[in-house]
Amino acid sequence: MKSIAEHVRDSWEKMGAKVSLDVFEIGDLNQNIIRPRKYDALFFGEILGRSPDLYPFWHSSQRNDPGLNVALYTNIKADRLLEKAKLAINTEDRQAKEEEAEKEILKDYPALFLYSPYFLYAIPKELRDVKIDIITVPSERFANVYEWYTETDRVWKFLANNK
Repeated sequence: MKSIAEHVRDSWEKMGAKVSLDVFEIGDLNQNIIRPRKYDALFFGEILGRSPDLYPFWHSSQRNDPGLNVALYTNIKADRLLEKAKLAINTEDRQAKEEEAEKEILKDYPALFLYSPYFLYAIPKELRDVKIDIITVPSERFANVYEWYTETDRVWKFLANNK
């Protein structure tokens, strides 16, 4: 994160912006910078999970602490769509309203999303039955660890479960 922030700083300085880069420990960052909203620009990572709820990050009511709208974003149309999505009874309606809200938010460009990390995990050849689907948090790589194995007994071919 620090090296990426330095790269962003250098790029902005090449464009003529005066940039001061301050790096904080996570506790200090949360308590003394994010909570009181003491920043001009904020560079940090966020793990959203599989089905991110846009409301806490983009609804204007969440601009102040303890809300998560650290972009201090305000848009009445986006607020209404996020409220409707939150109240939607079925998944299809919720997703449709969230997609509308997302389009509205993207029009305003309130934040710059720099990257999403690519998780690459090396698995030993002798480890069997490892199935890794989409990973949203690193611990999910162990979701089916109970199925992994390394040793097998000899079984007649007609009794084996051929995959």
